[in-house]
Amino acid sequence: MSTIQEIFFLPPLATARLGGSDNPLDSFTWIEDPTLHGAGKTVIAPTTSLEVLQDGSLGPFLPTSIQFRDGNLLRPTAPFFELWAKLDDGTEKPLTEKLLRQCSGSLDGVTFIVTAANRKAARRTGNSSCAFTARIEVIGNDFGTHPLLASGIGDQPLVLPGQPIPLGTFQVIRPVEAAAMDVDLNVLRVRLTPAKGEVYGPPSATNAVEQDFPDLSRRYELVPPANRILNPNSPWLNYTGDDTVYNNPEPWDTYDGADDDSRNNQSYGVVDDTCDVLIEAIVIAAGDRLRATTRAFCGPPDFSPDRRPFVSLADELIDRDPPAQEPSELPLEALDRLADLFQRAYETASLANVDAMRDRAVVGGQDGGTPRDRPRTDDASMTPRDQPYYRKDQVEIGSPTPEERLPYAAAAQDRHLAHAEAEDLASLLREHPDLVRRLIRPPYGAFKKLKTDPPANSRPDPKQRDPRIVRDGLHDMRMPPYMRDSDATALSLTRRQYNFLMKMVDQLAPKKKGKTEPLQTRAHAHMAQVVQRRKGKP
Repeated sequence: MSTIQEIFFLPPLATARLGGSDNPLDSFTWIEDPTLHGAGKTVIAPTTSLEVLQDGSLGPFLPTSIQFRDGNLLRPTAPFFELWAKLDDGTEKPLTEKLLRQCSGSLDGVTFIVTAANRKAARRTGNSSCAFTARIEVIGNDFGTHPLLASGIGDQPLVLPGQPIPLGTFQVIRPVEAAAMDVDLNVLRVRLTPAKGEVYGPPSATNAVEQDFPDLSRRYELVPPANRILNPNSPWLNYTGDDTVYNNPEPWDTYDGADDDSRNNQSYGVVDDTCDVLIEAIVIAAGDRLRATTRAFCGPPDFSPDRRPFVSLADELIDRDPPAQEPSELPLEALDRLADLFQRAYETASLANVDAMRDRAVVGGQDGGTPRDRPRTDDASMTPRDQPYYRKDQVEIGSPTPEERLPYAAAAQDRHLAHAEAEDLASLLREHPDLVRRLIRPPYGAFKKLKTDPPANSRPDPKQRDPRIVRDGLHDMRMPPYMRDSDATALSLTRRQYNFLMKMVDQLAPKKKGKTEPLQTRAHAHMAQVVQRRKGKP
């Protein structure tokens, strides 16, 4: 008889997306546009999806199309989580009800503990009574739908226990000894369905004036009447964002009331139903108590599902814990991987209002920026005055016109698109290696590589940034231009992406006579092959 040594969830982390519809979004995947005029751009395609039937079991199917709305209501993204087991023989496999029975376990010996919480107001105020949390326990043979009703604690909780905020639902899936469409239906699964995407406030959260256009006196509804249920005596209603009183996150002004100078930026007391969720599974098998956890982030809908970010969650995680040795790959394979990164950069740029981001960054008056040998941080940024970063052979980006209202955004798309193909990217790296080295903003360095207590006005290191040096956090035209990191400083590639790009620049850049390396020769040979292949030649 096999023995379960440990259990774990797959995936170990997931993103759920809010939506008001009762129908969850079907599954899709990214592919290159296969049409004649698609130019290989990223599109979405339906893939095997799972429908929860009335008895709690699953019905796999393949959608013919992807529908994001039902009328005006967005469909939520509701992820499934599978339990897996590591056995005493070292193998790992899905934990099915059949395997559980073979290991002297049963569904009534399985417990799921779900905790969902929104702590954003508590984070700002420093007061735990402004958080709201839901916690439920569900036995493994209970296949009903369980609401996650969140409330607060303390003498003046923001969310009163008698009027909780729903943060979604949780359901254990009924296992069935069958398979369909290559899906094993006997696996122990659970599903998290996020909330509707509602806002909540106190009785006073009725209407407000649009602060971005005060002359228009345009009023809007803060919170629907049915959702004005929060405690009017909560500390959240006294929050002002005053950095002499509060330890504010960045950006500091992302709360309702932050731009209302007439009220001293005082909070309207509004919150939403986004949350973080921790799911814990406890399995009793053969007298052992086994435990696994997974997490989900419940956030807003993705309004551009066919556009990939150039820094993904996977990129961030592997950058924090990179492999001891990168996998071996041929130069052509490495170039294709780098081209995919540039393709993702183009997809990100196609969504960005670079004009607005530039205006916010440079016209806002960044303190501490001096040109010296760094790109400009003032209104000369990304203009011919921004030398040697703005190429002299490039046409100057003009002022907005009725035909081209966002000239910087248009230029960003055009220039990124030109480097999204492997052969064009290789030409750039070969012909302009120094320009590429200048134009790519370096990431923040690892702690062990940073200097001890550098002065804030220190001269930046061209190969890495230090968050303690003022100039290293300022925005300029280096790639990605004017995009904000989580702390509102200038965004960069991850260290792993940056090092990979610089390695490819070194490999493809022309070498001095008599210094050509074998890898360089192979890379050029492979590039010649891929160019010929993509032109349809043998």
